[in-house]
Amino acid sequence: MTFTDAIAALVGRLTRIEGPLVDLGARLLVVAVALVAALAAYRALGRVVDRVLRPLEGAADYPLKVQRARTLGPLMKNAALYGVWFLAGVVILREVGVDVRALLVSAGVLGLAVGLGAQSLIKDVITGFFILFEGLIAVGDVIEVGPHTGTVETIGLRVTKMRLLNGALRVVPNGDLTQFTNHHRGWGRAVVDVGVPYEVSVSRALGVLEQAAGAWARETGLALEPPQAQGVIRFGDGDMWLRVMVKVDPPRRFDAETDLRRRIKEAFEHEGIPMAGAESRVYVRASSPEVKT
Repeated sequence: MTFTDAIAALVGRLTRIEGPLVDLGARLLVVAVALVAALAAYRALGRVVDRVLRPLEGAADYPLKVQRARTLGPLMKNAALYGVWFLAGVVILREVGVDVRALLVSAGVLGLAVGLGAQSLIKDVITGFFILFEGLIAVGDVIEVGPHTGTVETIGLRVTKMRLLNGALRVVPNGDLTQFTNHHRGWGRAVVDVGVPYEVSVSRALGVLEQAAGAWARETGLALEPPQAQGVIRFGDGDMWLRVMVKVDPPRRFDAETDLRRRIKEAFEHEGIPMAGAESRVYVRASSPEVKT
């Protein structure tokens, strides 16, 4: 006796209804129970996922674990959703008279045929699995893929979605993520280049540069190491370029560079040191006069 037959017998004894109505009522009851059970199971699995991935506050790697939870949480919940509703669908199809075993065999053959013709899809899924398994990218990371740089919003087994600076949403197949740059791993280095005219003393300009960068590091507390002001890194047309570097947390690199440029400009203006592009200069070399005999 199947589960449906047992339900039908119970319904018949309780309602004293006989015939096809009992069987129909039992099947509808089984379908309703399957739907309710699937919904309850999905919610329970979602809570389990949240509890397993929830990091302990105060842990040394708390920010990294928060990123991991934001990355793996939606993916694991989607996997639970697909699995639960697949089982519920099998039960419902069985109750409406569909031969589930034949359907599963046909689906397996069809899946094999589709898999042979969808090698790029399989490549995307395999690459996405290893990206998630090795933790190469997390939600919130700023990555550079080819000429595009953006913030990762979602990571799936097939595609990764990143938000570009102009607000556009770029969808990248995971199979294309063979080479990329992650700006949110380990530490970052804020690099600011400053151009000054040739007549400016290099020692004086470097001193002002070091003072401005040092004051910024003390006031903001963003520097992981003391700033380093380098010498002349290149010569331009009428200008020479100096550089200051400082190690910071990767998410604060762009903000650090922006704030450093502002402070350096204010410091140079206060000391009366002109910067590159502040004025146009034309150099003319006088030729020696001709001697007439």
